[in-house]
Amino acid sequence: MSADLLETAAELWPGADVVPAGTAGDGRPVRARYAVVSRGSTPTVLVPVDSSVAAGASLRRISTASSWWDSTARVAAGAAVRAVPGLLRHRVEVRGGDDGLAEHLSSVLGTPVSFSITIGTARVNRKPVLQVFDEQGRCRAFAKVGWSDHTCADVAAEGRALAAVTSQEYRYVVPPPLIARTSWRGRPVLLAGPLAPSPWQRHRSSWTPPVAAMDELAGSFSIPDGPLAESAWWRQQWQVAGSLADPVSRGRLGRAMERVAAITGSRPLSWGAWHGDWTPWNMAVSGERVLLWDWERFETGVPTGLDPLHYVVNALNAGFPSSPEGVLRALAFASYPDRSLGGEPHVRSLLYLVAILTRYLSLVEAPGGEHISPRATLSLIALERLLE
Repeated sequence: MSADLLETAAELWPGADVVPAGTAGDGRPVRARYAVVSRGSTPTVLVPVDSSVAAGASLRRISTASSWWDSTARVAAGAAVRAVPGLLRHRVEVRGGDDGLAEHLSSVLGTPVSFSITIGTARVNRKPVLQVFDEQGRCRAFAKVGWSDHTCADVAAEGRALAAVTSQEYRYVVPPPLIARTSWRGRPVLLAGPLAPSPWQRHRSSWTPPVAAMDELAGSFSIPDGPLAESAWWRQQWQVAGSLADPVSRGRLGRAMERVAAITGSRPLSWGAWHGDWTPWNMAVSGERVLLWDWERFETGVPTGLDPLHYVVNALNAGFPSSPEGVLRALAFASYPDRSLGGEPHVRSLLYLVAILTRYLSLVEAPGGEHISPRATLSLIALERLLE
């Protein structure tokens, strides 16, 4: 069983322990009861089992990156759990400890709640993500909890992003409603309303970005055109590049950025916003609208056209490029002429690679950065080769 997942559950009730269900009573209160759901031998989620409705809803929570077969299996499992509450037999209990996050969320939402728990794969931005249910088993929110210095910054950033994004009206883009930005025991907590796509709402061509929605988001935060060298965004990229601790990465990225600036010259660029991590698994299509979550990388004042490039790089490489050539092939596939650059799509690709590299190379130096290091290296080589 995943020690990380169980340790995370215990920390949500400080001082508690997680023990197998059926362990002899020891006088401590049982704070929560969970079924352990696994992929193969690896536990992936703790499902609350005191409510069969909530348990079923947890299982039916579908990632749009799931295969049709996975989606079918999880929908069937969700229905079966509601019909046969004892179906999930691998169970644990949270015993003892102080009042925990459940009590805090109950206070924020104004009703007693329970939640499922996931923490994702090992990476820099790994943190607990909770699906929050009321006593009737209805999903009331999703909660993200800052768990390290880096993830605390991510949770705070997503809260700011949702506050900005949800202040606008859209035809195509559907962000989750912002419920609360709060804190618990010094940790930032973000509560966002659920977006409920059908498991069968799949993008018809997952490698084709929803450009209309991406353009709408970018245009909703547009600022006047201007040259790269005069932008606050470019100064920020230089600031991040110059702060890198590794002298080799700092030097390589700096030299590449000098060449990008020379190629771009003084021509005016169009500026707007990007989601920053718009991928097939962070969205679902509902008619002409795109349901979109995970906004912690949202930025304004960036060159327009970055979201389509990021989408295709990830879609064509299953989220992780195997080679610099894989990055370059995806960028060539995704590029489209930009009138503001005289029809030179490769310039937009250069700006995208700078944006993604300042992010990745900073993450490499954070705890857990070894998980992003290979991707950073591939992207840096891709930038250097594109400049050739």
